[in-house]
Amino acid sequence: MLLLLLACTASDGPSPPTDDTAGPDTGAPDTEDTCIFGDLLLGGDPVPGGTLTVSGSGEATWTVSAGTITPGPSYGAEWTLPLDVAVHEPETLTVTATGCGTASMDVEVDWPLAQRAVVLYNPSIEGSEVVADYYADSRGIDARCAAQAADATTLAAAETDTFLDTVQACIDAVGPQVHYVIPVYGVPYKVADRVHDLYYTDTLVTVSLDALLVYGAAAKAFTAPFDNQVYRRGDSMEGDYNPYKPFPKIRTNLDSPYYLVSRIDGADAAAAMDLVDRTVAAEALVAADALAGIVYVDGNRGDIPPETDAWGSYEWGEWNMWGTRRVFEDLSADIGAYEVVSDFNAEEFGTAPAPLTCPDALYYAGWYSYYHYNDAFTWAPGAIGGHLDSCSACDLRGGTWSGEALKRGITATFGAVNEPYVTGMPEYDQLFLYLTQGATYGEAAYESTIVSAWMMVFVGDPLYRPYPQ
Repeated sequence: MLLLLLACTASDGPSPPTDDTAGPDTGAPDTEDTCIFGDLLLGGDPVPGGTLTVSGSGEATWTVSAGTITPGPSYGAEWTLPLDVAVHEPETLTVTATGCGTASMDVEVDWPLAQRAVVLYNPSIEGSEVVADYYADSRGIDARCAAQAADATTLAAAETDTFLDTVQACIDAVGPQVHYVIPVYGVPYKVADRVHDLYYTDTLVTVSLDALLVYGAAAKAFTAPFDNQVYRRGDSMEGDYNPYKPFPKIRTNLDSPYYLVSRIDGADAAAAMDLVDRTVAAEALVAADALAGIVYVDGNRGDIPPETDAWGSYEWGEWNMWGTRRVFEDLSADIGAYEVVSDFNAEEFGTAPAPLTCPDALYYAGWYSYYHYNDAFTWAPGAIGGHLDSCSACDLRGGTWSGEALKRGITATFGAVNEPYVTGMPEYDQLFLYLTQGATYGEAAYESTIVSAWMMVFVGDPLYRPYPQ
């Protein structure tokens, strides 16, 4: 309920005396030149397409900057908000009351996150729709989209155009305010023979379907990876990063649609629903300011940071790890937030001389072993982690780092479905930095990734926000 006190006078004459000794006592209150309009009350949720009630304790004529307003009984009115507002970010609308005076109230109108999301499922795969309903119900999301594909892992090149058109039609049916597209178990996460390699440009390679879904039907025209237009520039070596910027503010300035895509997935439908439950449990801890655990950082090039960080080099990757350590050490120095355990031996966590176990792991950044997961971690509720290797998410059902981490209880992870090169992975330090600055998982994922239409798949609820404050 919004409240605005309006006190208006109908005369420019002198105000009534306030001192009992000032002026003669006429025996009657001096009110004929004074009109109290009263309190302006506004009830309801300011959501596009919704209806607000507006009322006051005096007669008024009502006008609004957008939408329609209909006078009602008892000095009130009903304000129906337009649908075509707040497409990208919140928008301020104004209601004005004119009675014995004039007063206005500004109202910030915005879509709830649940109405900015579309959930995708594959009706060809048993359990996919069940997962979609389970997740969507947990978030209050109404928009659920059936997108047919023959396989739960890889979309054939010949199916791709129809698949992308189907998804775009679902998005368009909801409206231009959609920011998040959320595939679930059963929806393929790879697409074959559509996009050329980043360096071997004559070669078609299998890439992330999710990375194409970012652009909806426009991705039908893509034949090569390109610069990600929402990436926020940063320098891991210098520790100099553009700060997190809320995606709605970025999207306002984009020339074409862009969707944040992260999936609810796992070894099977039951595992995907477990991922939903883990997110719900984590958000309960967030609400109680009780999210806790240890940060683990696993470099592999020695205890002295590299002296260079040429774009796309192994040194570049190593600086992602040093940068992650610095992000959390700086945060801990400020607020005593988290213990940081780092190791820069060639051996990974779980193999001596690196620590053999990683209990209570909340965040993890590390590299490198190909298609392998060292079972050293006990994942805390709300845990997020990614392993930099060329196939860390080639199989989300198991065997790869991300697949095995999902089996063992991580809440969100990310990895490559094929050779990404170092440049194709997210900037790990920026991803974690943006989370601590208030980003959703979906925002942090894409604002820290340099290359679009390429290899990355993000698993976990994109609406998960570990630090809403």
